[in-house]
Amino acid sequence: MRAQMKTQRLLLRWLEPEDAKAVQAGCNNWNVARMLAVVPHPYPDGLAEEWIAGHANQRARGLGSAFAITLEGTLIGVVGIDNQKTGEFELGYWLGETYWGKGFATEAAQAAVTIGFADLGVGHLTSGYFEENAASGGVLTKCGFEYSGKSNRHCLARGEDMPSLDLVMTRDRWIDGLVQQGS
Repeated sequence: MRAQMKTQRLLLRWLEPEDAKAVQAGCNNWNVARMLAVVPHPYPDGLAEEWIAGHANQRARGLGSAFAITLEGTLIGVVGIDNQKTGEFELGYWLGETYWGKGFATEAAQAAVTIGFADLGVGHLTSGYFEENAASGGVLTKCGFEYSGKSNRHCLARGEDMPSLDLVMTRDRWIDGLVQQGS
């Protein structure tokens, strides 16, 4: 799997230990954490370091990876493809609140989708968002994900299950998108 990917405005790269402080700061924002399933709030000291340290093993086992989303050298969020306990690969991401609404999430997610299909060779990707997070739904549909159902997903920061929309993208749909773009 590639260690980095350049987009029009961003550089996605593997997370490094030095990124822990920025990851903790971003995830410690309630407006970010409350929209993520697996991020606690407040975000405890040492958790980012532990989480980042586990990625080399995850990559080595072909289970995906998380990438720092950087803009002009500054970490503004994280995007990743992760092999879930169900055996499916899931796309997940977050951006620091000051970077919302500028198209960065869509740009980073599209790059991660390419990594999932081109580098990991997955047959399909899943993703989802809490029902109240329409902006995330917009990101996923712009990337080519399609609605696949509704569920309740636990939000660690809130300590409760939240209504969620589930989405999927198949390899064929991704390839069709490339053909339509002329890639």
